[in-house]
Amino acid sequence: MTGPSKVIHIRNVGHEMTENDLLHLVQPFGMVTKLVILRAKNQALIQMHDVSTAAIVLQYYAAVQPSIRGRNIYMQFSSHQELTTTDPNSLGSNNGEQVYCFSIVVKPMLHFTI
Repeated sequence: MTGPSKVIHIRNVGHEMTENDLLHLVQPFGMVTKLVILRAKNQALIQMHDVSTAAIVLQYYAAVQPSIRGRNIYMQFSSHQELTTTDPNSLGSNNGEQVYCFSIVVKPMLHFTI
């Protein structure tokens, strides 16, 4: 078993599932900082704000089977402690995987209009 991490590994992610479907399951527990969908592997990785929030998500879904669009999904701590958004070895190729990065601005200091 993998130790605690702020990254949650999700299995059995169907091609019909969207990032919003996944976010809908975990956002009630706290802030999501990153989301990566690995379509070719039917998996996803969701990074929560901290380890304790990820633990609460997993504790809840250990008692309540999570499902999206009628399909059961399975969650556990990831072996990754944090997700990175760039891979220096990828040369810009994402191998058909969709990567989503979310930034949340709490108190913007500057406003730009483009």
